[in-house]
Amino acid sequence: MSEGSGNRPDSRWAAYEWWQARLASAFFGEHRRDTPVLFFINDSELRELQGGAEVQDLGTAVSSVLAWHGNPYDPVSHRCRTWRRGKREDPPPCLPLLAAAVLAAAKMQRTEAGPGAPAYYARLAEVLRPAWGGEQHRKPLESNYETVVGQWICLDEWLREQDGARGLSTVKENPTYRKIGYAQSQALVRASDHAALQRFFRSEGLSPGRSADGGRLLKALRMWSAVNPEGLSQRLRQALDSHAESPLLQPLLVTLLEGWDGSAAQGRADSGRLRIRLRVVLEDEFTGWETRWHAEAVAGVDRDSLQHPAGALELELADQVYRLSGVMPDVARALQHGLTARGTKADACVEGGRDVLVLREDPVAGGWAETDKLTVFEPYVFLFTRSGQGPLQRLLADTGHQWRRPESVPIPGWQVTPELRFDDEQVLAAALSRSGVRSVRHHPVRRLSLRNGLLVKREWRHRSLFMLGAEPDVMVPEELRGPGLVTLDGQPLEVPSDGLTVLRGRGLTPGRHVLAAGGTATDFYLEPAPEPPEGAPAEPPGTPPGTVAVPLDGDVRFLTARGHFLTAGRPPEPVWWTERAPVLRGGGTVRVTVPPDAVWLVAISGAGVPAVTLLRTQAPAFESLSRAAKDFWSGLVLLDLAGVPHASLWKRYREAALSQFPRGGFTRV
Repeated sequence: MSEGSGNRPDSRWAAYEWWQARLASAFFGEHRRDTPVLFFINDSELRELQGGAEVQDLGTAVSSVLAWHGNPYDPVSHRCRTWRRGKREDPPPCLPLLAAAVLAAAKMQRTEAGPGAPAYYARLAEVLRPAWGGEQHRKPLESNYETVVGQWICLDEWLREQDGARGLSTVKENPTYRKIGYAQSQALVRASDHAALQRFFRSEGLSPGRSADGGRLLKALRMWSAVNPEGLSQRLRQALDSHAESPLLQPLLVTLLEGWDGSAAQGRADSGRLRIRLRVVLEDEFTGWETRWHAEAVAGVDRDSLQHPAGALELELADQVYRLSGVMPDVARALQHGLTARGTKADACVEGGRDVLVLREDPVAGGWAETDKLTVFEPYVFLFTRSGQGPLQRLLADTGHQWRRPESVPIPGWQVTPELRFDDEQVLAAALSRSGVRSVRHHPVRRLSLRNGLLVKREWRHRSLFMLGAEPDVMVPEELRGPGLVTLDGQPLEVPSDGLTVLRGRGLTPGRHVLAAGGTATDFYLEPAPEPPEGAPAEPPGTPPGTVAVPLDGDVRFLTARGHFLTAGRPPEPVWWTERAPVLRGGGTVRVTVPPDAVWLVAISGAGVPAVTLLRTQAPAFESLSRAAKDFWSGLVLLDLAGVPHASLWKRYREAALSQFPRGGFTRV
């Protein structure tokens, strides 16, 4: 590959040649066979490529070999001419220069007017800055850029000569951006976007290997991505929202469709290995928030050892998820800089540079798990940094939410909001587009939604975990009510004209069930009703619905999700009872109607011993408590229900009540 003194350790070409070999291996290795190659480069990718190697950064390595007295690109161009006369077994020796060109495109600051040559060459001058300093090097970079175009063409020709053995070329001249379009198009789509794009091709009924109209393809992808954002990188999502980048995306999508083999591939990282997404999970414990990583299983990977800068992360398949052990990546660092943990079968990835994360309750993860979409009628919490607080406050203000004091989390520099819910589709979409929150997308409710049913939980409350025999109903949007459009566990589901479809009485079994329609899926879980404890009295036949038995004596109140209490309206003990059974006085019960917003029943005996009963599962939503409510809660916040099924939810209520007291009044226990 080298010439002259290129192989000597002290040569100015040494770092350049290191990057040439690294880029050739990562992007043009045999693992790319028959797959479209996208030469995507950004700062995060460069850090992962460099790893712990003591080598100059890419920009410095390239700058040090350029000829700043004339055409800067001549030395690299000369190497390519020499390479053409050889065996041409490896990629042309211009990969570091082309990577620097793509890096400049990734760094462009775009405006409403769209990407343009002046912004591009300014970024290229920042990447390729000569060691002698000065600000006059941009002009020769721009005036001689035709040489770089020739090297893109050289790479394209080599890939075509290999007949797919080292990947399929996506290098094409762009009629709108004839020179800089080569680099700009490579900076839009990552290899990790392939699986999502292939799902899009299949959902649109497109045929592999056939050409398509780029404009129609892009329009369809924008509509599809609004409902199916999973798997699309942040950079591609930004490009889809930018009409100025349409001339770049259209031909690229056509090229990807032409190179598609018709399969629905699993997500793959830029290395070509299977892609596993590490997601942040928060658990709301009584002692405060706890954080951990979560990784859902992918087919073909039962176990693997993934190397990252701090050590090795071990994966072991456990049902639908991986059991994680070994050295856990630092959450704060991964969120700031991004992370790729590389294994033999898979890479685990974390996207860096985000200031706002949205989390939703996830029954598989067992906590509040990171997602990239927002929809209405579902609860969320937001993780944010100081930089992300302003955009997040704008989003909440525009959706009618009052900014409430955030809570601390064990991630330095991050905080979390209380639970939030959005209830207006159009307001949410407009507010999100204005807010500046870039890592989250609006997810329109053109999908199935669960209604009714009896929610249950074991150690943590799941909003999609229902009791067997008390399955939910599913509401089907009008456009999906046709025959065969909705399936339950792969079987067609008959939908009535009003869309509300009853799932009870269908002989469903415990475990996971999947409702699918319109390219999206909604899952729920069924759990058998728990056996009553030994000695627990059965409800007598003919018990009035919506009532509960309460003691006739003592203090009995219902508690709501807001922390308020409602006094149970009980009649006095009958006169005949007090006259005929004075010894048993105080032991009677009476049935009272349960208020519709009651969550807990609290009965405090005359001796001051409280007993707490869960009436229905609902998360705490405390706002402010009256003095009377605080007085009542002061006798309950230290009550631990360890060992009972609803202990975890009761802890959350105690925590919410404690937050209402002045500091120093109570402490966490």
